[in-house]
Amino acid sequence: MPPPRLHSAACPHIQPRKHQLRPISRLFSTSHPTQRLAIGPESPNFIHVPQSAQPDAYYRPHIKGILPTPRLIFPRPANGAEAKTSPAYLAATTPDPSERTLNAPKSKDPSTRRLVEWKAKISEHRRRNLRESLMELRERKLKTDKRLHARTASKQRMRARLLSAPTPADEKFTMASVLQSSLPSRSGLQDPDRDARIEQKRANFAAHDAMKKAERQNALHTLYMNARDFIVTEEKLTEAVEKAFDPSSKQFDNDAKRGLNIWNLGYPLTVREQLERAKKGESGRMVERLSGFRGVTDERMRRIGEELTGGKI
Repeated sequence: MPPPRLHSAACPHIQPRKHQLRPISRLFSTSHPTQRLAIGPESPNFIHVPQSAQPDAYYRPHIKGILPTPRLIFPRPANGAEAKTSPAYLAATTPDPSERTLNAPKSKDPSTRRLVEWKAKISEHRRRNLRESLMELRERKLKTDKRLHARTASKQRMRARLLSAPTPADEKFTMASVLQSSLPSRSGLQDPDRDARIEQKRANFAAHDAMKKAERQNALHTLYMNARDFIVTEEKLTEAVEKAFDPSSKQFDNDAKRGLNIWNLGYPLTVREQLERAKKGESGRMVERLSGFRGVTDERMRRIGEELTGGKI
């Protein structure tokens, strides 16, 4: 039996259902309407694109420019310099107002007096801030250095313990069968000729040092012998100039006439003449060799004298 129908008169709070026709609008977008309204069409997220479940690789953005080297605030004091946290350094860096400034007559103008008082107050703040900042930075540096030294010492102790630790049992039981003599030694490679090689190195060093010392003495003696011709005074300079440009001297004379300068002795050899001279045979250079025996003999005699006397001549 069907249920009885309720009339609106019997139940005034129940209203009959009215069917209303709503316009159907089709969305031609893959994004949600609210999302599409929140994001403008110029944004790349305006159209939703599904992403993969695997996250993308982290990209570290490139930062342009180079940071300057941090300044060393507390360098190691050198040449007896005071530390930046010492009372002497603080007194020299942040000096107190002088008695002349404190005892200066005050202005009668209220605005000027307030300006002077404000400047004195700001100066006192600057001095106090500089002193406190130096002390706090010094304290921070000491804590940082202590923490760094402790971490470094801990790493060194761990490294020494790992280096001196024996081979673990699991590694020893699972490693391949290798002869004990073929295993790497922790004490280093064997070197039976180490002592002999060290003695040879010491002898070579001593010989090289002696050779350098002899060369240094020879160079000093050569400088001493050549110092006789050095021009160190105005009188010697005048004498050298007069000797070089004296017209009465015969240093520039040749077989034909007297000369006033070096050009009277002939022009210097050109590059072409030097090449032709080098290409000449033994017969072409016979005269030059015979004429140059005296110079070669003098050079040999000078070298023999230097070897006999032990110095430059």
